[in-house]
Amino acid sequence: MGKKGAAALGLVLVLALMGFSVFQLGAGNRLAQSLNDAHDSDVVMYGAAWCPACAATRDYLTARGQSFVELDMEKNPEAAQEFAQFGGHGIPLVLAKGEVIRGHRPSELNRILAEKSQ
Repeated sequence: MGKKGAAALGLVLVLALMGFSVFQLGAGNRLAQSLNDAHDSDVVMYGAAWCPACAATRDYLTARGQSFVELDMEKNPEAAQEFAQFGGHGIPLVLAKGEVIRGHRPSELNRILAEKSQ
């Protein structure tokens, strides 16, 4: 294979990897939406009773008047399995209208909930 053929093959591989990466980035949101639907809630929060960031997110959602489903991964094996599908790192993990939010991020919650309610 000549230099042009190798360059073309390299370009094809790079484009294929980029396409796969874009697909994978969307996979998290597709999974989030399917779990929002499965729990029949626009907001699902995975956390633990001892977690201060989870308490802050819970308090924030409650003060905002936002209904949500809270799943304690230490008490609920199904919740732990669902959480693991997102890589299993860091709580709270919030699924808000099909988008994934890691940690206590009220501004991100506001943006998603306001954006998707219009």
